[in-house]
Amino acid sequence: SRRRLTATLSTGATADGSGCDTGHTGPLCEWCVSDEQYFSRAERGCVDCPTTERFGILAGVVVALAGTALLLYHALPSTEAWGRFGARAKRRLEIVESQVGFQPKFKVLVSFYQVTATLGPVYGVRLHEDFTRWAAILDSLSWHLLGLIYPEQCIGSMRDRLLVAAMWPIAAILLGGAALACYALAEWLLSGRADSLRRDLVRVTLRRLLYWAILVAYLVLPSVSCLIFNARRCESYDISISFPGERRSYLVADLDVLCSADDDEYSGLDAYFWAFFVLWPVLVPLAFLVLLLSIRSEVRARRVGAT
Repeated sequence: SRRRLTATLSTGATADGSGCDTGHTGPLCEWCVSDEQYFSRAERGCVDCPTTERFGILAGVVVALAGTALLLYHALPSTEAWGRFGARAKRRLEIVESQVGFQPKFKVLVSFYQVTATLGPVYGVRLHEDFTRWAAILDSLSWHLLGLIYPEQCIGSMRDRLLVAAMWPIAAILLGGAALACYALAEWLLSGRADSLRRDLVRVTLRRLLYWAILVAYLVLPSVSCLIFNARRCESYDISISFPGERRSYLVADLDVLCSADDDEYSGLDAYFWAFFVLWPVLVPLAFLVLLLSIRSEVRARRVGAT
């Protein structure tokens, strides 16, 4: 059963239900008594959790985007087959890319957001509002896809949310690798199963898989790391109304969890937190460092290697 918090605020709302609207609880009256509801800031109250059909919508959107990207990836190199118009369009695209440099600018934009997005949740640093006001439009780059389509409170306990947040990028990498392997297999079968082509396809597929893994890890590393640290972010509340002069800390991401060694759910998060902490904030940046060191000669010479 759900525990009722005993914190109180200056507004007079207590987490045991008194002072809050019906069905609401918590120190800010922003926690729902029912496990089938979540607090919506837009609705300013508890609303029913959406159905799992949203996962199907997400899957369809992802498949559609991946299919479109794959078609464009294979269509652009063959624009010469479109005749004079195709060749002209290809040259214009190459000129625009060389003059503007979309890929470096996109990397700078994403890196800028990743730094600013982690200052508050991880380091407790607040930027001036004149600076963050226009930077708020970059929130769409958080790549927290699950949180965009399904409320976190409806997923389950904090442990379930931690598992989903840390494992979905790995699942995306594996699915992408499976798609690349299927494509390479189909290309090899259509070519008559040539041995020379098989070796080339294996090498190209491995290179594409590495690129895909780097892209996914680069985009989701800050958001996944922030979600992992949510298992340790606690906020203290005054409970002097019940225990004079005392305070209690609760997990910000789940006000049903008391930040104390006596709380079984909070103690049970230790193993998950440290495992995913080592995996994402530690091993992933180290893997990036190893990859950079392996191509340091190409980087210093300002040329792109073949591998």
